[in-house]
Amino acid sequence: MEQPLHTSLNSAAPAVQLSSSPVVQPSFLAAPPMLSSAASSPRFSSALAGERLLLQPTSVASTAASIISLSHTYQVISLKLTNTNYLYWRIQMLPYLLGQGVFGFVDGSNTCPSTHVLAHDGISLQVNPLFQTWKQQDQLILSALLSSLSMEVLHLVVGCQSSCSAWGTLERALASTSNSRIMQFHGSLQDLRQGDESVTQFMQKAKALFDELAAVGRPVSLEDFNLYVFRGLRGEFKDLVTSLITKAEPLSYADLHSHLLTHEFLHKSSTTIHAPLLPTPSIPSSACCAAPDFW
Repeated sequence: MEQPLHTSLNSAAPAVQLSSSPVVQPSFLAAPPMLSSAASSPRFSSALAGERLLLQPTSVASTAASIISLSHTYQVISLKLTNTNYLYWRIQMLPYLLGQGVFGFVDGSNTCPSTHVLAHDGISLQVNPLFQTWKQQDQLILSALLSSLSMEVLHLVVGCQSSCSAWGTLERALASTSNSRIMQFHGSLQDLRQGDESVTQFMQKAKALFDELAAVGRPVSLEDFNLYVFRGLRGEFKDLVTSLITKAEPLSYADLHSHLLTHEFLHKSSTTIHAPLLPTPSIPSSACCAAPDFW
């Protein structure tokens, strides 16, 4: 006689007994002995108190960025920095540093890594290879900045140990927003006169003052710039100024320069046309009174 199915299955299955012994945790779930021993060591504790430590292995050296030499800076930056041309020097230097991908060192956004990291043993310290790479790149940038300075401003960056420090020092010293510097530029703009200069020379001088005021954070409006230029022109531009000043919108530097150049060219052309080609010969008074030979 066949037994029920559930009876045969129960009889076939072996009995499983629950053991009361403690469960052994697998070895891969246990905390690494290296870290636990390192955490209890006095040297590790003193290292944690420092500000320049990272818990990372020495393999970070493989992720270090390549060094950019900047050896051709002197060929790209042709204008050396002086006490008066900071704006134009910065116009050259800024796109160069951005193009090389190193401006983060200069503006401080690429911060210095930790100087030391833990070695493989988890106890001893070693120099962080990322710090070495960062320091080397920063010093190359600092060298490029120093090579673009003239002797008259080189003393400003004596003692600067990083490119960020040198950049900030130059900016504070030469693009200062002090009231005396602003008053000096405004005074020069108000006293602007063309004199014997050509239109191009006069406009370049006016534009330089306009840009300097913008660099120190006190930009002059385009309307005021037009008025300063109009007031400094020679009398021969009076008719042109009368027509330009009535325009609804102020002229840009390029448009104003173009109008003035055209007027200068036409004025010189008209002067040349009306001038006699040969000087009138002078007749002595004695010759006028002398009698002809056939008398």
